Amino acid sequence: MRNMRTTTRFMLPAAGLIGLLALGGCSSSVNSDPSPALDTLSQTDFEINNALVLQRDTNFRMLWEDLGRIWMTDRPSRLSPKPIPY
Repeated sequence: MRNMRTTTRFMLPAAGLIGLLALGGCSSSVNSDPSPALDTLSQTDFEINNALVLQRDTNFRMLWEDLGRIWMTDRPSRLSPKPIPY
């Protein structure tokens, strides 16, 4: 009977300590933000801004080309590398 009390006296605190460790866990080495430089799934802020600038530049160049067609100031040359519709 005495041996049982000694075992129980050491088992209960050990079980409590194991339970606390299981609930508390260990500190994780994984950062809460594993990809801090990415703003989308695959692009950084710089790449997003670069794409927007390129798109804006393309849109404005197409706008000026369309305005030239509207005001009929775009005399196409026969030497143009692009196909000429007229």
